[in-house]
Amino acid sequence: MKNPKSTEASAQKRPLAFLDIDDVLCVHRMLNTRQVLAALAGDVTVNADEVWRSVFHPAAVENLRQLHMEHDLQYVISSSWTLHLSREQLCATFQLTGLDFVAENLHQFWCCPRDEESCRRLEIEAWLDTHLPEGAVPFVIIDDVISGGSLVGSDLETHTVFCEASAGFMYPQLQAARKVLSTPNIGCVRTDSTRHTT
Repeated sequence: MKNPKSTEASAQKRPLAFLDIDDVLCVHRMLNTRQVLAALAGDVTVNADEVWRSVFHPAAVENLRQLHMEHDLQYVISSSWTLHLSREQLCATFQLTGLDFVAENLHQFWCCPRDEESCRRLEIEAWLDTHLPEGAVPFVIIDDVISGGSLVGSDLETHTVFCEASAGFMYPQLQAARKVLSTPNIGCVRTDSTRHTT
C-alpha cells in the first residue's frame, strides 16, 4: 500500500506545464468554448463529433502527448477557457479529444488565478507564489505570442515556449519545450521581492 505522504511528495517533484489552449491546441477559427459547451450539453444544433474531432489540432495533441511521455508532467491550465468551463467540463473535453493524459494529470490547483486586470505573467507568478512547493521543480509555459506577450522580457521568458497564432504546438515548439525541461538547474523562478532561480 502506497504511503499518501510519499505519493504527495512525489507529485510535488514532478515537472509542471502551464498550458494555454487557444493558439496552442485550439487553432480552429470556427470552434471555441461556445461550441464545446454546446456539445457537452448535448445541444442537437451542434455536431458534437465534428467538435471533438476538430477543436484541437491533431499534431498539437500528439506533440503534447510526446512531451508528457518523456517528462511525466502535471498541468496547470493558464487559458481563458477556465473562465467558461469548470474543471469537470475541461476534463471531459480533454478526454473526448485525445488529451486524457492532461485530464488525468491536472495539478491539485489546476488553473491560474484570473481577473479583469491580470495578464499571463501576473497570473503565473501568482500561482507560483501561492503553490510552489519547496525545492526546485522544472516547469515549462506553453503559450502563444499574443496572450503570452506579457511573458516576454520577464523572469519567466526562459521557461516559455511560444506558439505562433493559428499554428499551435508544432514540432519546433516540442523541441523547445524539451530543452526547457531538460536544462539542468533551471528550477522554479520565485516571483516575490527576492526573485532567484533555485
